[in-house]
Amino acid sequence: MLEPEPPVVADTVLMNRLAQRDSTALVELERRHHASLYAQAYGILMDATLAERVVRDTFSQLWFLATQYNGGRSTLSLLRDMARELARAERALHDSHVRGR
Repeated sequence: MLEPEPPVVADTVLMNRLAQRDSTALVELERRHHASLYAQAYGILMDATLAERVVRDTFSQLWFLATQYNGGRSTLSLLRDMARELARAERALHDSHVRGR
């Protein structure tokens, strides 16, 4: 017999828990959104290692920014913007090293 699925906790609830330093909320947000953020970062960087670093850094930043989250936009939108900016910065850094050779 199948076990009933636990209720899905909304991202905004997880963000509130994260603001109170509940690390399980961060783990759940990463489980939900890792693949999407990785795909976005990989699309910008075309490098698996750098894309994984961007995703890791995105969630690290989220841990520190959670206390400032006001719910004015979706958590996924916030994460995508953060990941995009980190990926672009990573690409610019990589491009400057290539040009500097």
